[in-house]
Amino acid sequence: MASVKWIKQISLIDSTFKGPYQSVDYMYYPHKQNEEDAFPVTTMNVNSTIQKPLDMDVLRTGTHLIKGIAWTGNGTIEKVEISVDHGQSWMEAAPQLNTDKNGWVQWSFQWTVTQPGEFTILSKATDTAGRTQPSTPFWNQKGYGYHAIDQISVKIEE
Repeated sequence: MASVKWIKQISLIDSTFKGPYQSVDYMYYPHKQNEEDAFPVTTMNVNSTIQKPLDMDVLRTGTHLIKGIAWTGNGTIEKVEISVDHGQSWMEAAPQLNTDKNGWVQWSFQWTVTQPGEFTILSKATDTAGRTQPSTPFWNQKGYGYHAIDQISVKIEE
């Protein structure tokens, strides 16, 4: 039998690669009318999402676990905050420790609600680079990089 020797070859280029994915497809186009000021998608924005409860869930008064995930493309998640009063106040959720740079982090928050009503639950994450989810995302034609504060609505009954 003949033996095969594998050689790993690394090639570096000295200019920006101009393939269609890098110069047309994965681009932020910040203007509705034209392609001026376009720039490539590079680093993921800091983001979080609520996984439980589900949007439009009907719950009873009492204690409920709000949980979800958060991630970033620059550093690690430093904190996740929850609001149940339309962002007037924020409470810190408990993230699971994650030592992987740019890794997803699961988080949870125990919410005790004593009064019936309709509530909007918001979540926002902050990373170690100091980036926090905005209330309004950066607009672009293709929708890439969406990272606005996540929100769901729940109804609480007695």
